[in-house]
Amino acid sequence: MSSLLQSSHGLPMEEVVPRAASVQGLTRSSILTARRRVRAAPQTGINYGSLGASGGNQQIQFVIADQGGLLDPASVAIVYNIRTSGDGSDVPDDGHPFTRMQISLNGQMLEDNAQAAKSTNAEVRLASSKAWYETSGSFCGFELLNNGLNVGPITASPTNVIIQAYSGAWCDVSGNVGGITGRTASAVTTANPLAGEQRSLPLGLVSGVGRMAQYLPLSVLGELNLTLYTGSRQEVMFQVNSSQNNGDFSLHGVYIEYDIVVGHPEYMNLLARVANDPSEQGLVMPFESTIMSSSGTIAASASALTENSIVVSRATNHLTRTYLLQQQTSLLASTTCPSQSMFSHFQTNKVQWRVGSMYYPQIPAEGDASMWNMTALAYGSASLNEAASVINRVSWAQTTNVATPSVAAQASSGFEGCQKFNFSDSFIPAYGFQNVKGDAEPLAVDGISLSGASGSQLVCVLTNAPAVQITPTLGLVALRFVQAQNGSVRIQGA
Repeated sequence: MSSLLQSSHGLPMEEVVPRAASVQGLTRSSILTARRRVRAAPQTGINYGSLGASGGNQQIQFVIADQGGLLDPASVAIVYNIRTSGDGSDVPDDGHPFTRMQISLNGQMLEDNAQAAKSTNAEVRLASSKAWYETSGSFCGFELLNNGLNVGPITASPTNVIIQAYSGAWCDVSGNVGGITGRTASAVTTANPLAGEQRSLPLGLVSGVGRMAQYLPLSVLGELNLTLYTGSRQEVMFQVNSSQNNGDFSLHGVYIEYDIVVGHPEYMNLLARVANDPSEQGLVMPFESTIMSSSGTIAASASALTENSIVVSRATNHLTRTYLLQQQTSLLASTTCPSQSMFSHFQTNKVQWRVGSMYYPQIPAEGDASMWNMTALAYGSASLNEAASVINRVSWAQTTNVATPSVAAQASSGFEGCQKFNFSDSFIPAYGFQNVKGDAEPLAVDGISLSGASGSQLVCVLTNAPAVQITPTLGLVALRFVQAQNGSVRIQGA
């Protein structure tokens, strides 16, 4: 990126002392004394279904409580083995099989996301990087786009060693599923007594609670409850070139892992006093909360661009960003496509959001590059943020013809890459309402008010030409606040 910067840009003006010559003392923490890792089983059991079947439509409930320490939200992870079965190339959809997620604190609801798997995939594709997806993401459950995992048997010949690998390329979902099937359908072995593929899902990929900057004093706030609901096999399984429609899954060895940071007794007493003493200001901790809202359907109109308004409601004063997902209505619960991660383009030409009488952007973003730059600004910088996304321009403009995957008629990107990029559709236009963006330190309180400006309504104005009936879904991300004051805990914001 050096071509975009002046040679002196960003350099400090003060004299720099080499680290080896520095005379400052060592740094340490006097209020944090230890950190311990905790592994706990859900109250509802550790196994859901068996032998790769009957894992759908299950409820998994965790309770996190500690009387003497601070919970590090960034350390919370759900660990599980997923095993699949079926007659085709049967693989789990990208991300995780949990279609609904609820988190409560001290009996009060922090977040209830009814489309948790879709929001996870949308945020990961927009905010992570290709390098993360190919490496750490493969341990979290993100594999459909990653051809780097396509390994095969090694066969020796008299002159050399030939590696026979599965076909596939980046974003070539059809060519990448072979290796995933082999891992998730694997039987019990000595090294893997639970069978299938083990995954570790950080809570921060599912909820903004897992991205909170502050440690949570559970002794003051009360216990944290996490409830996950698995989707049906039709919702979270995907089969390529199979007419059996019998792909299924089960979960085994489900646990939650998290870190408890032990504070000095005087510091813990201070936190308790600030939260309980009526004369103190209390503790206020912000976090991001996501609501997914599907509003009606959009009729097919492949021959001409049509403008549609999608209206959703959220009574918040701190809306930070929003994003749009479009999916074929008849495939919302179908194993013929990865319905939790495939968000198609549907010949979209313009997109704009309206709050009251204000438009964002002021003139609609028109064309793929314009809509992408607007989206990139919601997650950083379009020019300097090299780790902006896993999306490229072809997967952004892709609309897979699921009925006939070899036909490129619905791909608004033309014929380039249409068959290779089948099922990797990643059109997720977004808009950021933060006042401070990019590399600057974010504000603790940011965003715009829907309650005061528009009667809690957000309108997305979309101009497209879908060849089939589609269902649009808007994700609304807003700030909420945990407040512990005067001996009580309240959740503020909507």
